[in-house]
Amino acid sequence: METIRNLEKEIENMQVIIPAGGRAKRMGNIGKPKPLLEINGKPLLHYTLKWLKNCGFRDFRFLLGYKYEEIMEYLDTYCKHEFNISYSIEPENIKGKGKALKYALINNKIDKNKRALICFPDDIYLDKNLPIELLIRHLYGVRTHNTLATVVFVSGTVYPYGIGEINSDQLVSKFVEKPFIEKHTSTGLYLIEPEVFKIIEEKIDLDSHESIEFEQTVLPYLAEKKRVFSVVVPSSVWLPVNTLKELERAGEILKNNDEN
Repeated sequence: METIRNLEKEIENMQVIIPAGGRAKRMGNIGKPKPLLEINGKPLLHYTLKWLKNCGFRDFRFLLGYKYEEIMEYLDTYCKHEFNISYSIEPENIKGKGKALKYALINNKIDKNKRALICFPDDIYLDKNLPIELLIRHLYGVRTHNTLATVVFVSGTVYPYGIGEINSDQLVSKFVEKPFIEKHTSTGLYLIEPEVFKIIEEKIDLDSHESIEFEQTVLPYLAEKKRVFSVVVPSSVWLPVNTLKELERAGEILKNNDEN
């Protein structure tokens, strides 16, 4: 019981950072923020928040940009009595998750002294206890390897194109459409120690004209120093939603799930 209570305290003392400011260009002209796209009559954001709520998380920091008013309206209508919610509203020149994180940090919208779960509201995870499992593994990594971040990977993923084997005569000897590639693939679910916030502030340049991603700057830096731990889950656990086809697929999988 003491171990469970300690875990509950760790969750109570954590913050969840939800970057939700993108335009979802790969989805086409959808006319609304991506987190408000609906699956079976409920927005993607509903599934994310319920998933995290059921694991005990209550402190949410939203990083918003495109049509932020619509996301705020949804949260104020359905969630304001359930969670502690704060917002970082990004100006148009803030492009990329790395910049969004730094902008929120320098404007005190993120608590620099708290461990943080970074979760994107456009993916669905079918393992209901994954956030808790992630925290347990993260604490183990911190304790045994002095790591600062933990990344959730799937064991492999479907490559979205056909691949061919081509011989020296330029003849295709084998062709496979959308093969399953057995490469550890990041799901975009991260847990970080407060020390990572200092690295974000050092590594991210808000004055750069380029879009700067957390995954292209901070995570490679930490990985080079062997400060990143991992959690590997089956590919069936993760439902990324980056295209309309993936949105439809997620709807089919969740159709008979009454708990959602």
